[in-house]
Amino acid sequence: MTLETIAFGWWNLLGILLGGLAYFFLGAAWYTKLFGKRWVAATGRTTDEFKDESPGLGMLLTFGGSFVTTAVLALVYGWAGGNTVLDGLAIGAILGAGVAAMEGMKAAVYNFDERARPWALYAVNASYTVCGITLAGAVYALVV
Repeated sequence: MTLETIAFGWWNLLGILLGGLAYFFLGAAWYTKLFGKRWVAATGRTTDEFKDESPGLGMLLTFGGSFVTTAVLALVYGWAGGNTVLDGLAIGAILGAGVAAMEGMKAAVYNFDERARPWALYAVNASYTVCGITLAGAVYALVV
């Protein structure tokens, strides 16, 4: 497959939409019920400090980013000749661990906030990224 032959049909767009939503809503559970307390502690802040901030812009960017990430995943899935949910899981895991999680490591290495526990924060954020993109890959593969 080349860039000239990419033609997303309705199924592909539906897969991107549903995969992106799955990725985004996993984040909602991840940062509240599953690892919310660990994440807050790793930031070096308290829950009360977060209550004074509006998460609106961050949530909007994360929402849009989940679709962009899933669209990129869809391209790689197509280029790799993906045909199964296992292919979607594998491609999602490879992109999550090999690209996204490694980019996130920069924040831990170049930590400029003395309050934060960078490696604990990295663990929560990177594991969400890997799991989220892997989930998006599986959902995308289920649809297409």
